[in-house]
Amino acid sequence: MKSLSILMIAVYAMVVSLHAAEPITDKTTLQKLKQYNKVLQNPVLTITGAIEKPDSYILRLEANDGHGGVQKLIAFLMKKSGALYIGSGYDKNGNEMVFPTDAKLIKKGVAFSYGHGPKEIYLFTDPECPYCGRFAKTSAGKLDDYTVHVVLFPLSFHKNSPAMVEWIMQGRNDAERKARYDKIMLHGSTQYRSLMKDANKPFVYSSETGKQMKASRKAAAELNLRGTPAIYDANFKPVSQNQLLKDEKE
Repeated sequence: MKSLSILMIAVYAMVVSLHAAEPITDKTTLQKLKQYNKVLQNPVLTITGAIEKPDSYILRLEANDGHGGVQKLIAFLMKKSGALYIGSGYDKNGNEMVFPTDAKLIKKGVAFSYGHGPKEIYLFTDPECPYCGRFAKTSAGKLDDYTVHVVLFPLSFHKNSPAMVEWIMQGRNDAERKARYDKIMLHGSTQYRSLMKDANKPFVYSSETGKQMKASRKAAAELNLRGTPAIYDANFKPVSQNQLLKDEKE
């Protein structure tokens, strides 16, 4: 009976510990944390989550650059002193302390998926990006072991990319969108140009595509994306192109 009681206490402690590590997302609670430090009261910073520790909070911040761009930051707020440290943090064993990735946010950014392999990857790609085109050609027919989830992420300096994305998104299902994607990436199709009404004005997405691009930007921000193509595994850890193709070949 004594050993059973000890076991129950241990299990309870584990549950409490796990529960305490869950991110805080309540906006009222997060707003109160801003009172600890004046830096957090800067309007360009938004606290999107917090994990409470005995002596501190691990904060997930979003910094707005004023041009529609958002940078993800990790900060450490000390409860007693109110001191704020922005950057990387490591526990005593040298493991980096990071925020859990919001999988739902990333999955909402997926424009289409293809393949039926048992392993999953997430591909962030810009149809006008030459490096993305090179990867598309190099990997064509070589990813049979994977189910590929494609997130269309047009970079701001690629002027044709929005029309390319719109044309791809006009596919009625995953198969049609993949076919249109291949026409552009593998065969250099310019059918998307029929959607470009005025080259001197910014391209305007349809309502559906506009919503999808908003979801794509949120997915990219969640992973702190810096360029395309970018590949992540099912746990949203970065995967190099060379390693991906090497593993598939083996």
